[in-house]
Amino acid sequence: SWPRGFPIDKLKDNFETDVEQSKIDVGDFPLSSVGVIQSVCNGDPDTDAVFRMTRPDSTKFTFDHSAKAMPLLVPSNSYTPYNAQATTHLYNAFWGLYLPISVPGRVTDIWRSYITERIMKDIGLHVVYTPPIVHHDRSAHDYLSDFAAERDLYDKTTKLLEFLDGWSSDASTLSERIYALWVGLYEHDYLGEQDVHAAREWLNTLIAIGYKFPDVRDNSNSSNPMSKSTTTSPFQVQPTVEGQPYRSFPYFNVDWESRPQNAVVKLILMTMDEWPLLKSWVMYHGKLLGYQNLYIIDSSTDTRCTSFLRYARDILGANVLFSNANLNELDSLLTDIGQKVSGSSDFILKVDTDEFLTVHDGNGKSDATASGVLEYLSGFAQNETHPLRLLPGNARVGHEQKSIPSESVCEKDIHSTPDNFPLGEPQDDPHFKMVYDSRVHITKINLGGHNKVESEATQFNIIHYHSRCIEIELENTKRVLERHELISPADSDEQVKVKLAQKFRCSTEDMCNTCPFERGFVSNHKARFYLQWLDCEEQFKKEYYAREGNFNMDLNNFLKESYDRSDV
Repeated sequence: SWPRGFPIDKLKDNFETDVEQSKIDVGDFPLSSVGVIQSVCNGDPDTDAVFRMTRPDSTKFTFDHSAKAMPLLVPSNSYTPYNAQATTHLYNAFWGLYLPISVPGRVTDIWRSYITERIMKDIGLHVVYTPPIVHHDRSAHDYLSDFAAERDLYDKTTKLLEFLDGWSSDASTLSERIYALWVGLYEHDYLGEQDVHAAREWLNTLIAIGYKFPDVRDNSNSSNPMSKSTTTSPFQVQPTVEGQPYRSFPYFNVDWESRPQNAVVKLILMTMDEWPLLKSWVMYHGKLLGYQNLYIIDSSTDTRCTSFLRYARDILGANVLFSNANLNELDSLLTDIGQKVSGSSDFILKVDTDEFLTVHDGNGKSDATASGVLEYLSGFAQNETHPLRLLPGNARVGHEQKSIPSESVCEKDIHSTPDNFPLGEPQDDPHFKMVYDSRVHITKINLGGHNKVESEATQFNIIHYHSRCIEIELENTKRVLERHELISPADSDEQVKVKLAQKFRCSTEDMCNTCPFERGFVSNHKARFYLQWLDCEEQFKKEYYAREGNFNMDLNNFLKESYDRSDV
């Protein structure tokens, strides 16, 4: 298939191209390099009359709309037609909205796209295609009338592209350069004189309302990555998981001169259907460490989670990898990601959605302010005696501070945000979390990110919002047990009791009082929690909500600030 506006005399070459051999790099590019976003559409997309008259299934298109579907950036040495439907011109390409008025409607938006792309080459902007956001049920068309209206597309598009590719201007401002191109298009008989006048009025109007045109780049500079003679894409090729890229560049952790001055901490998160806690985790740590330092492996089926994570990936800049891998298979994936991002980090932690990174102040309290964490990380590159540089290698989180369930909060909303729950006292657990030193080769990151060996403690503190509302904890616990294949979603409560009791080698009778729950296996603590709930629900619930704690207002204020940062 081909879109309306594709040069029809080039179709044969296009069909002979082996798509499998096409050069497609998967990587990362900044939003600032995007000028126009064209979303494809399902159903009846915008094809030309030739396609519609020769293809019986021209109205039955279905593009991938899954969370794994990636945008496609068009390189700067190429042209691609985009139309005026489901199309967004970002601010730096706002000048490209003008539609020619001297050509038919079936031609105007296509030629506008080519004209705009020519100018965007001079300012380092690109066109990006995204997965579908609409389904198009097109009104009935007279295909022969469309064919007649598209005549210029068939007859002149190839010559137009040759003209645009060979055109250049010495104008120092973008508005002058745009106007010069419209004059050139008129002089070469592609557009009428009325378009020259209308384009001038359009540019004058933009100036009058205070629009700031982007600066023109010097294409004669061979070091310019956007110049015609060099690379055609603005990003570095990054590693991928199931075709989804994540950042591993730039490498710096062996270069003390050019690297960031503060220690760079990257977090790897594994999550599934944990809304709205997921949003709190992402917004908090994005504000704390930078969204680019978050690596999120998600297996959610909840569309609230997947939609938010696509926003976090495409707008905020987090590294999001959608995967349905079994929990028992994830150690190798976590390790591979850790090894590949180690060159652009100083320390790596694998955490869960209910774990929030802070810094312990050494006085029995948790310093959860941004300044506390940043102060701990600051001066890392310059100070040879920085406590983090003096670590002998892999270290561990110094303290864990657990949340306290609140029955009164849960009666109002079991999905209350973390700031609504009090905290217990910080505890030193030498086996809780490993702090992986990126200067040391990472041999394995285990599923929980736990510390398995004797390691030196850091000032890092984890606020662990594991216990909030019993309904949520039961839901999360059951999900983990199912993903570990310890139980099945189809199991009855009695079948679950039998399976888990066998793992502990206990009788199913009066387990709360007779089973020591001592046998170790993967997620044994979650199995014990779920069994106790099934065996003595009332007693267990009473004990669950019996504790008391205190609020950390510094942490709560920082959490609330992170929520307000982006209203999503």
